[in-house]
Amino acid sequence: MQINLKDVQQFFLNIERADVDENTQNLVSEDIIDSIDIMALVAEIEKFFGAPLKAEYINPENFENLENIKNMLMKAYN
Repeated sequence: MQINLKDVQQFFLNIERADVDENTQNLVSEDIIDSIDIMALVAEIEKFFGAPLKAEYINPENFENLENIKNMLMKAYN
């Protein structure tokens, strides 16, 4: 399944974080998002794909920016 940055952006919109876009970097390391946001994103991702996201993919580096999230999802769901 293909995923693009617009899909990832939609996950943020769904959790009411419209302040995060493809230009936002260092989401975790600069405390822009926290563990609650990450778990909300994981719930949105799992709903989108209709399958759980394996725990091995849920780490701070994978959630630092939209590109990292997209790349992680392409590995996780292909």
